[in-house]
Amino acid sequence: MLTPSQIRTRGNHLHAALDQVIEQRGWSMPKRRAHQWRSLRALVQHAFEHVPLYQRFFAKAGFIPEMLDDWDDLQKIPILTKQDLRTAAENDLIVSNNRDDIRWLASSGSTGIPARMARTESSLWHYMACNTALFFDWCQGAPLSNGLYLVDMAPDSIDFAAADLLRTTVPDSRIFSVHDPVAKLTRELLSIVPEFISSYPSTLRAIALDLKAQNRVIKKTHLIHLTSEMLDAHTRHLLGQIFPNARLIETYTSTEGGLVAFQCPHDARWHIAETNVICEIVDESGLPTDELGHLVITDLTNTATPILRYRGLGDLARWDASPCACGSSLRSIRQIEGRSAAMLRARSGTLISPYIITNAIEEVPGLAQYQVVQKQPGMLEVRVVAESSAPRQRIENDVKRALEAALAGDVDLQVQFVSKIAAPAGSHKVPLVISELPLAA
Repeated sequence: MLTPSQIRTRGNHLHAALDQVIEQRGWSMPKRRAHQWRSLRALVQHAFEHVPLYQRFFAKAGFIPEMLDDWDDLQKIPILTKQDLRTAAENDLIVSNNRDDIRWLASSGSTGIPARMARTESSLWHYMACNTALFFDWCQGAPLSNGLYLVDMAPDSIDFAAADLLRTTVPDSRIFSVHDPVAKLTRELLSIVPEFISSYPSTLRAIALDLKAQNRVIKKTHLIHLTSEMLDAHTRHLLGQIFPNARLIETYTSTEGGLVAFQCPHDARWHIAETNVICEIVDESGLPTDELGHLVITDLTNTATPILRYRGLGDLARWDASPCACGSSLRSIRQIEGRSAAMLRARSGTLISPYIITNAIEEVPGLAQYQVVQKQPGMLEVRVVAESSAPRQRIENDVKRALEAALAGDVDLQVQFVSKIAAPAGSHKVPLVISELPLAA
């Protein structure tokens, strides 16, 4: 439990960060763009002068900060990968005589390769303030006080750091670890009956399956915030059944980038948090594209381990240049179309988005849970947990029929019934689609 003095100090940090976030939200597009450019130039200069990883990285690419004259020069900064972070020693990732308050964090490894980095306390308070401001938006200025927070409590996760800061305004009794047994989390939810839930899709999906097995429906939950993983159509449908009065809102966050984007409450698109990050979409050659491409981010809020033109999130997206109904001038992406590490391949070699798979079988009756795994091109293994009363032969036929129609017969299918689909060792996330193919295959 925090002492009154600690709460007061933390409250001052949060208020200062909120003042900054609220001011930035009122900026015009030219003012945001000027802020991005100033922050980028300062961050590049800082990395060039003080961070060993970038000193070697820039030297190898023949890059110096003086090459940045305008936005067209952004591509001169070499792209950073997760492998670059993962293989760097800790003392290469921060300033040798660092005096800032920092926290060492590790990414979740959802792309298969976890990496360590450092964040300043000020960047974490900014992250907290951004999420707090969004929460007020979602609640139309009247925040719901009866909340439940399901968080990855691994000590080196960004969500653990955020949960620690969250304790400034939320009691410990409302924050639970996603590593707790599902039965315990279900009991806590039924005890609290929250109006608001913040969770990962896979965690809340597991709880919803448990509630569905108990024939429970939670009508008092009005708002659900989902983050860290993409919300697939099957999980969205399930949550709609168990929490029929809840509005689902998503944010796109990461250890390396903090808050990158948030779902528009008026449209299906995602707005980029442009005062926090510079976002690019590039093709396989690293050049800008208006088509489906790799998401590349630069975090403008963190100087501990600078994140400059980072492609390590592993996500694919495309721009949406049309005006948004909400009136925002923030740049938008239509959707995150899946992690490159989860992209599948047909027999012909064509890439298959994981969302083609999940959208195709979301409505198959009797399907309690599923996971699609690819071990060789043109072949998919569909692991299925069936509802107890559902005929297995019918489920198998329906799954095959739905996928064959969606994939135009370019993939062979094998349906395997299992009793449980568990998260990989060391993770709380249960991926719906897994590719075990080499990335270059």
